[in-house]
Amino acid sequence: MANWYDLPTYYDISFSHEMRDELLFLKKIFRKYCPVSHPRLLEPACGTGRLFLPLLKAGFECTGFDQNDYALQYLKKN
Repeated sequence: MANWYDLPTYYDISFSHEMRDELLFLKKIFRKYCPVSHPRLLEPACGTGRLFLPLLKAGFECTGFDQNDYALQYLKKN
């Protein structure tokens, strides 16, 4: 294990709480500045998908990438 990012479960638990305001802000900005009904989003360094998955569930078309295989495996399971 090389670093904190190699522990996706703990990373997700640590950083996925109290995201309500952050997600509301992102949704508002995307809807305001993207002229289509279902914006296509690219999330570099998407990691465990803590933003990616809720935005996907909200109807946004999302694509993401990350260099950490542990995080991507965790994201694919969820």
